[in-house]
Order: sequence, then structure tokens, then C-alpha cells
Amino acid sequence: MADITGYNQGQVSDEGLVNWRGDQATVTPGGQSIYDSSSVALAQLGSRKVVGDRVFRYAKANGPIGAGDLAQGATPSLINVTAGSANASGDKVFSFYFATSNGAGTYDEGYLIAQSGTAANLGYMYRVKTQPIVATTSKANLTLYDPLKLVANVTDKYSLFANPYGRLTENTAGTAAAMGVAPIAVTTGDYFWLQTFGPCNVKAGLALVVGNGFVAGATGEVTAAVATTGGTLGFVVQPVLTVSEYGMVWLEIAP
Repeated sequence: MADITGYNQGQVSDEGLVNWRGDQATVTPGGQSIYDSSSVALAQLGSRKVVGDRVFRYAKANGPIGAGDLAQGATPSLINVTAGSANASGDKVFSFYFATSNGAGTYDEGYLIAQSGTAANLGYMYRVKTQPIVATTSKANLTLYDPLKLVANVTDKYSLFANPYGRLTENTAGTAAAMGVAPIAVTTGDYFWLQTFGPCNVKAGLALVVGNGFVAGATGEVTAAVATTGGTLGFVVQPVLTVSEYGMVWLEIAP
């Protein structure tokens, strides 16, 4: 259950508010500690917080996640859309057409990309501010944070990508992208600061020794990286990680 349940609770606490790098997330009306969850959003999804040499991103749980458990994003939510009209450059509105219905806010804080076609705006990416409810085979307007730099071409293909920090669940055997480690226990609907970089206490699914790289395991655990596959989520910094216990690693997901 969330610790914070309202917007007007003021400065929740001063825990974890070290701002040694000067890029601490600014939240109105107050700062949310890394040790507290909230039932209301007190920062934008993906906002970055630095606490000493640890880095966190603001996230939302779509299921229960235990403290020290690796969290994963939802099944990739990339949906192809067609521009509903030739949106003018300089406009923060993108008119689009959906073949299937979507609830309001599904792609809030997500991204719009020009994916394929012939226009000069291919490769451009814009952050989505709000997305209204969309009926099947209907048009609607996305509101963007930044204006379109070029006219949107209706013959091009565009894609929407939901914010990767918006629907997190406990990792299940590396079946989706690992996003970070929950520093506290959270339940469905909770907003919290997810750790993505630095010294981190995490659950081990296999015995590992100092210096070993690790990847996503099962049920929120980390397991040994396979040298031939490349890529790790970080490395072990204590002498031995014991199976089913928690131990210190250096997390290297999002600095």
C-alpha cells in the first residue's frame, strides 16, 4: 500500500534527498523519498533522481514488486499509427488514426516516432504529453511536449511507444526488458523511485562471486551472464552472492 495518498501532504520526508550532482528531480508540492511509494504521481515518469552514487527513475508498478527485486517493463507496446491529417510544423498536436481502441493516457509520457516512408522527418522522435481515449478505427489528437519540426506526411508510418517506466512488474525469467531494482516493496498502482544505476542490494538466483556479470533471472532475481551472449545488467561487488539471499552489486542499466 502506498505511503503517500494525496497531493497536499507537503514535504513527505527528507530521506534520500542528497543532491550532490545538482540534477535532483524537482517535484511540486513536495519531494518523494526513495523510501516512500505514492498512489498519486508526484513526478513525471522517467524523471531522474541522484542520491549519492545511486541513480533512480520515477516509475509506476503494474503488479507487486518486492524490495531488492529486479523489475521489468510490460510487453513492448509499440503500435503503428497513421497520421490522420497533414499536421503543420510548429504545432504540438499530432492527429492520428488507430485501428484498435485505446484508453485515455495509455501513451502519456511515451514517444511518437516517424518510422518509415519517404519524408524528411523520418528518424524524428517526440515526447507525448497526453493521449485521449481512442475508439476502434477512429482519429484522435496526441498532444506533444514539443512542436513538430516538419509537416507530418500522411503516407509515412508512425509508431507510438508507451513510457517504459509506466507498467513495471517483478522480473519473470528475463521475458521482458529489465528496467531496474525496486528499493522498497510496492503494490499495483504505486509510484516509486526505481534504482537503475550504482551500488544496489538485489536478490540472487545463482551463486555469484565478486566481479561476475549478471543478467535477469526468475522471480525478481539476477543470475549469471553468459559470456557468449554479451551484455550484462552490472557486476557483483561483494565476495559471494548466495542463492535466494540479497547482496551488493553495481547496477548498470540507466546511469
